[in-house]
Amino acid sequence: MNFLSHPTHFRVAVTALAVAMLAGPVSAQVAIPGLNSPITTAVDAAAPAAPAPAPAPAAAASAAQPATAPTPPAAAQATPPERLLRVGVEQSELPAVPASVMPRAQARRPSTPVETRQDVIVANGTNTLIPISRGQINRIVTPFESPEIQTVSDAVIQTRDNVVYVTTTNDQPVTMFITPEDDEGVAISLTLLPQSIPPIQANLLFTQSLAGTPAAAGQHATQPTGAIGYSGQARKWERSQPFMNTLRAMMRELALGNLPQGYTFADLQPGASVPHCYQPGLNYDFSKAQYVLGHDFRIFITVAENTSGQHIEVLHESCTHPHRAAVAMWPHEILEPGQKTEVFLVTRVPKAKADTSTRPSLLN
Repeated sequence: MNFLSHPTHFRVAVTALAVAMLAGPVSAQVAIPGLNSPITTAVDAAAPAAPAPAPAPAAAASAAQPATAPTPPAAAQATPPERLLRVGVEQSELPAVPASVMPRAQARRPSTPVETRQDVIVANGTNTLIPISRGQINRIVTPFESPEIQTVSDAVIQTRDNVVYVTTTNDQPVTMFITPEDDEGVAISLTLLPQSIPPIQANLLFTQSLAGTPAAAGQHATQPTGAIGYSGQARKWERSQPFMNTLRAMMRELALGNLPQGYTFADLQPGASVPHCYQPGLNYDFSKAQYVLGHDFRIFITVAENTSGQHIEVLHESCTHPHRAAVAMWPHEILEPGQKTEVFLVTRVPKAKADTSTRPSLLN
């Protein structure tokens, strides 16, 4: 239909369009490059929406003509005002980031482990210097079953079983004496030097040389070669029963290939006091002898071979030592020609002499 040829219809359509624009919000779609979904903005009308005019004139005008008026556009429908900004972006439309832009993650290199465990040889009456960690807890393993600590240091010192834990935050050395619970004749003297190092664990090996001279205290070693040791466990086992029962139990364990509780192996030192064994027709080989350490006892284990052409009984008195306690053979006491047997010789550990003062003679 041509609205220009019907002025009445044209005026009605213009009027309806103007009323719809004033009554509802004006929507505008803004396209953003790179986004498929547009941004829709809603602009509220500056004035409140006016009520729609009465349709009576339009209805009357339409009644005068056979044709009907066109349907008002969709924008003319009344909608509530919106004050929100809606932005719609699909996840799949985000631009991909090239791999070259992202920094490559460097593989973490495993940290080099720091060896903080050390075996320290200590001796009775000799002070030993040990570096420890400042501001961290340090662990000191003692040879005593229940160590007792004597110190004047302000460091935090705790004991648990045979282990001593030491923590200090200053640079002052920590000095202490460590003694067994029931033996004041033995003492370990330590000076701990705080440093900027990781926490340490020091295993104290209480030793002295076989010849009777103190071992070099403070030296680090895996095993105390050529030295006698202190073992609280061996001391407890030896003194838990009568003397003769201890010797019998000791020989039985050795014959079965075991070591008594708390006993350890050590190497013989040149010039050490070893048993002297002699019997006609027998050859005693001490080149491969074993040396076993306890607390109150030392054990020498050697091999006796019958080098004669007749049967020989191994005599206990054929082996002597200044501190001999017992002698036994296993598995044979009577050897055939060319036969061998093990000989166990137990010696006592001599007690250290107490310090005494001398008296000058009046006759001189």
